[in-house]
Amino acid sequence: MVPLRYPWAWRLAGWFMIAAVVAGSLMPGSSVPSTFGHDKVVHAATYFLLMIWFAGLYRRSRHLWIALGLVALGAALDALQSLAPARFFDLRDVAANAIGVFAALLLSYWLLEGWCQRMERWLLPS
Repeated sequence: MVPLRYPWAWRLAGWFMIAAVVAGSLMPGSSVPSTFGHDKVVHAATYFLLMIWFAGLYRRSRHLWIALGLVALGAALDALQSLAPARFFDLRDVAANAIGVFAALLLSYWLLEGWCQRMERWLLPS
């Protein structure tokens, strides 16, 4: 993990986002809010955000492992959806998740590694 003033708060927020994705992925189909026909964009954006978040918390050497973990999470959640009423496994959802993760992985290597350190310095100057 990168050195932060409040690492517990950053991690807690990240794990809260993971919990929200798990809950949203496993709730029954009738409970899922409409995404205005842009379901794959929502999948990609959600996993993009998760990857960017965790890339800000961990050193570059961990980013590939985080990416693989998020892709595995997305695939597992989509597979578990087949157990819920009116839900089903969709390989296109898994692909959209992976596209979001790997787009964020590339961006984190290029620009966003350690973004939360910069945010802490900006919001909480010494």
